[in-house]
Amino acid sequence: MIRSLATLLLSLFSVCQLTAQLPQGATAPDFTATDLNGQSWHLYELLEAGKPVVLEISATWCPPCWAYHNSHALQNFYAIHGPSGDNTVQVLFVEGDPATNLNCLYGNAGCNSTTPGNWVAGTNYPIINDDVIADLYEVDYFPSIFVICPNKKVYEIGQLNASALWEAAMECPVAKGTNNAGIFQYDKGTPLHEVCGAVALQTHFTLINLGSNPLTSAQIERRWNNQFVDTILWTGYLPTYGEAPIAFDPFSIDDPGTLKSSVLYINNSSDDDPSNNIRNDLFSDASYFNSPQVLLKLRTDAYGAETYWELRDENGQVLDQGGNLNVGPDGGGMFPGGISGGPGAYGNNILIKDTLQLPGPGCYSLHIVDAYGDGMCCNFGNGYYKLYDLDNQVLPLISGGEFRANDDRGFGVDISSGANITATTGPEIHLFPNPADEQVQVEITLPHPGQTSLSLRNSMGQLIWNANTPDTGLQRWLIPTQNLPTGIYVFELRTDSQWLRRKVLVQH
Repeated sequence: MIRSLATLLLSLFSVCQLTAQLPQGATAPDFTATDLNGQSWHLYELLEAGKPVVLEISATWCPPCWAYHNSHALQNFYAIHGPSGDNTVQVLFVEGDPATNLNCLYGNAGCNSTTPGNWVAGTNYPIINDDVIADLYEVDYFPSIFVICPNKKVYEIGQLNASALWEAAMECPVAKGTNNAGIFQYDKGTPLHEVCGAVALQTHFTLINLGSNPLTSAQIERRWNNQFVDTILWTGYLPTYGEAPIAFDPFSIDDPGTLKSSVLYINNSSDDDPSNNIRNDLFSDASYFNSPQVLLKLRTDAYGAETYWELRDENGQVLDQGGNLNVGPDGGGMFPGGISGGPGAYGNNILIKDTLQLPGPGCYSLHIVDAYGDGMCCNFGNGYYKLYDLDNQVLPLISGGEFRANDDRGFGVDISSGANITATTGPEIHLFPNPADEQVQVEITLPHPGQTSLSLRNSMGQLIWNANTPDTGLQRWLIPTQNLPTGIYVFELRTDSQWLRRKVLVQH
């Protein structure tokens, strides 16, 4: 996770919106540059030789850059996959600040700015001092780390460890042989790992020609638990690195098993390199909770403002949410320059407990996002998410934390055994509109008489509004919100036996 770059004010660069960066999948600008040892490097020559290039653009005064340098992630990666290893990937390090001189790479002596130490000592990969490259890649923050694929497409990947760098590089298509194609940008058709009820798989991916011969036909097949599902007979014309979208019709599953997507034949023949022709996806049974009230425990890492989550029903409707609204459900991996706190943002290294109230039996999912794209664990703190039955807060039914941009977990609620069955016929609370601007309408339904209180609190727990009612049936309130600051607020409905919470976003 790249973090606070206050010292960025010392350079000509400043943190800007990510929209100023090169878009993901853009054509990488070519460059030729000379490293500190006098060796010349031509980017496109490396790519045309079939080597992905990991490019780090940093500044000597940048504390996060120095921290990543001292993690030895690039050094370890280069030792395994550089020229002294399997020689499959090239690493290039660029000092991209025009305001610093060459001496800053070697330490404080003669440095016209600040540097925490010697960047050259013990570094085996090439180091280049060239701010023109930073301009070419429209860098607005340090460090900016990219993987550039042999098809000349560039992707920003962030401060990954050595194994994650390898995974990112291996997502690049690499051409070899004459008759060769592969599956890339693969999507099994659902973000979920678990099966709860019927799940429709709309599998799609990109078919890429990786051979020197044009690709004119392909037979592509799907199987479920090794049983034939469907096939696509693709025809067209793709030169080397040419791409074609492949999309299967929806296919529903309701049991655990394995989905297998395969390219069987290309150009009416076998593939020279079948290693990237098959994708297997394992689906497990969803965990089931015994009550519509589920406890979420979430521990943030050292950058709590990067976390956001949503609770969704089986139709994808958002039932609850938490964390930084500036991140949002699609924010994972989109803020490698760091993101500041916004409405609902969590603190760092703290534990959040939230009782999620579900409408009743059925299938649900938890969608959790990390803005920087490196999950909640374990590079910058041991963050996690865990879901528990309320009557067993020791053993979680679902847990995680090691992911990249986002994670989606499916689960179900089954109260057929009679446990907490009154929850489905108990009090209800509904809010609309949500988000609210000038006002929010609150509806509660009380099936049983008793002492009941309804309150509105801000994210700090301070009371904003409250009402007491002994009545049963449907009751409504219209609460003005035009004078409330933008943020997340919580309505709490307390009865003699239950406590329900519903969040509302006030957004002007």
